[in-house]
Amino acid sequence: MKLPQGLVKELIGRKKPKLAEIELTLFENCDVNCAFCGHDKKSIVGMEQAEMLSKIPLIANFLDSMDEDVSMVNLHLVGGELLQDRLLTSEKNILDDYTLLIEAYKKLCFERNIEPRVIVVSNMLTTRSEMVKEWFRKINETIYMRLIASYDLYGRPITKRYLENISFFKDFISNINVVVTKEAIEKLKEDDEVFEFLYQNFPIFMDDFLPDSWTQHMIPSDEEYLEYLQLVAEKYPKLMPFGDAISKLKSSQLNEIQFTTFNKCNILPNNMVTNYLWDRHRPDHFEGTVNYEDNSNMLFQFLEANQCLSCEYYVSCPLRCPVSWSWKNRQRSAGCVNKRFFDSVQK
Repeated sequence: MKLPQGLVKELIGRKKPKLAEIELTLFENCDVNCAFCGHDKKSIVGMEQAEMLSKIPLIANFLDSMDEDVSMVNLHLVGGELLQDRLLTSEKNILDDYTLLIEAYKKLCFERNIEPRVIVVSNMLTTRSEMVKEWFRKINETIYMRLIASYDLYGRPITKRYLENISFFKDFISNINVVVTKEAIEKLKEDDEVFEFLYQNFPIFMDDFLPDSWTQHMIPSDEEYLEYLQLVAEKYPKLMPFGDAISKLKSSQLNEIQFTTFNKCNILPNNMVTNYLWDRHRPDHFEGTVNYEDNSNMLFQFLEANQCLSCEYYVSCPLRCPVSWSWKNRQRSAGCVNKRFFDSVQK
C-alpha cells in the first residue's frame, strides 16, 4: 500500500520533527578512505565556487516547500572532506567559497523568518587547525555553526592529529557521529580505547548505515542490530538516539523520530535533489517502491510491518531509518527489533 506524504505525516502526528534539514554534499573528494564510504574520493565535481553557488536556488526551492510549522533549518555541509589541507592554502582557501554559500543561505532564511544553522561534517584530520578555528569564530558572529566530527570504529586509522583536533575544537563540536555497521558493533564489544574517551567527553550519535551495493556486506542483520541496542543499555546509556529513548520510555515522554524523512532534502554535487538517496542507489536495492524525492512511503512500510501505531512503546521509540531498514539484501528477523529491545529493558 502506498500513501501520500501528507497522510503519513498525519499518521505519526506529534512525532514529526519540527526541524528541517538540508544535507548539502558539496563534493565527494576526500583525503582518506573509510571502509563504509562509497564516495569517489578523486572526484572534483562540485569543488569550484560557481558549482557551490549554483546550489543556492535549490536551497531556496526547498525552503519554500517546507511545512509552515518549521522555524529552524540545519544546513549540513558535507563532503568528501571539506577541511582537507590541500584545499586550505594561501593561494586558494576554499573556506572563502564556503563563506559565500553560508551568507547566501543565511539571507534566504532571514527573508523567510527562518532560523538558519550550519553544521560542518569533518574527519578532523586537518593540520590547518588555527585557520579553521578562526573561520568558525568569525562565522559564529552572525550565524550558529558547529562541527560534527566523524569517528570510524573500523577502517580508518585514528591518528594523534585527530585526538588533538577533537580537543582543540571541543567548544565547536556538537557531537561525534558513528555509523552502525557490522564491524562497528564488533568493535564496540572490545572496549575500543578511543571510543571510550569520546564517549566520556562528547555526545555521540549512532547513525543507521545505508550501504552501497559494494558495501552491503557491512549492514547489520536484525539480530546484530539488537545486539548493538543491548550494548547501549548495558554499557553506553548516553549514546543517541537509543540511550535517550530508554530514558524517555521510563518516563513515558514523547520522542520525535530520529531522522528527518519529512522536511529534508539531499543536494548532491551534480545538483541532483533527492530526499535521502544518491543516484548510485537503484530501486532494486530496496524492498517496496522507491521515490527519490520522497521516502515517506518507506516510513509507512516500516510502521505497517512493525505495527508501530499500536505498539506500547510508540510514543518514546525513535523508530529506525526507514531507508536503511528497507535495504533488500539485509538479514531480517521476525518481529520488531526495537520492540524486542524495549521489552528486555522493561523486564
